[in-house]
Amino acid sequence: MKKIFAIIRSGEWWEYKLSPLLAIGYATSLSTTTPLFQVAPHLLLILVATAVGAMYVSVINDITDMEEDLAAGKNNRMAKIPVNKRWIIPACCAIIGILFLIFFFKDNLSRILYLLPWISFSLYSFAPVRLKKRGLWGTLADACGSHVFISLLIIASVDSFTGSPLDWTWFFAFGIWSLFYGLRGILCHQFTDRKHDLQINLGTFATRTDPKSFSTISMILFSIELFAFTFILFRISLFIVYFFLMLYFALVLIRHKKWGQRTVLVVAPDNLPYQILMVDYYQSFFPISILLYASLTQPNAWIVLLAHVILFNATIRKAAWDFLMMIKPKMA
Repeated sequence: MKKIFAIIRSGEWWEYKLSPLLAIGYATSLSTTTPLFQVAPHLLLILVATAVGAMYVSVINDITDMEEDLAAGKNNRMAKIPVNKRWIIPACCAIIGILFLIFFFKDNLSRILYLLPWISFSLYSFAPVRLKKRGLWGTLADACGSHVFISLLIIASVDSFTGSPLDWTWFFAFGIWSLFYGLRGILCHQFTDRKHDLQINLGTFATRTDPKSFSTISMILFSIELFAFTFILFRISLFIVYFFLMLYFALVLIRHKKWGQRTVLVVAPDNLPYQILMVDYYQSFFPISILLYASLTQPNAWIVLLAHVILFNATIRKAAWDFLMMIKPKMA
């Protein structure tokens, strides 16, 4: 199983991308008349459908990046797989994805939004289009495929499942937030890989941009993301969500003071500890706060909370441990 998880690179997307997406589903369900516990099985199926797509993306990225990775001296998991077996996983994922598309999603908007990430990442990876090598187009394709389309899919699908009318203001607010959060994510990844990509003349956005001159653009991206998310928080209007936001900022301060972690928006410093602003909040604090509220106000919602903590516990454990180290410094 460890070998399979390594091949599909689950450690790179399981908590980072899927937990915030589920939080959107939790928050959307609160605006309907259907209890979260009844919506949860539907969200679980969306989670599985999204994970299948993420497996497809991870494997085709490694396959299509193989020559460039080897030229740059980077490890490529698929290079160790025999040529005649490399396409088994993406082919199976595509078949399963088609079945989800046909039998699970019942409304046309959800079907379109589930299909778009598959198209987006195929264009991102495969020649002759290979948007990864086309600068800004590659970052947009990744941000939309990883965040925007799936975020909107969850909202549309939950509303369809519960029979609620689509809240277009909520829909577009999450669309804006997910776009700029997604852009920060892919740009951070590209700037981290910049040295390797420059060695092989790979035309990503980061290789065409000087990291030292990117601070203004980083601030603009984050400001738009934060503006959209602030609107979302005001729409939710729950004290517990604001309280957990304050807890998160306390954690940021603790990590900065105790371990010298720099807080960055996009470009990570070389050879220095850092934390990307708001990532841990989106991954853990936000979904947990929504689920705690539901657990206190709805029957059986605590089961959903327990399941979420079991499935996405790495960031939660790390945050809890950092808080504990602040309380008991002698244990550090």
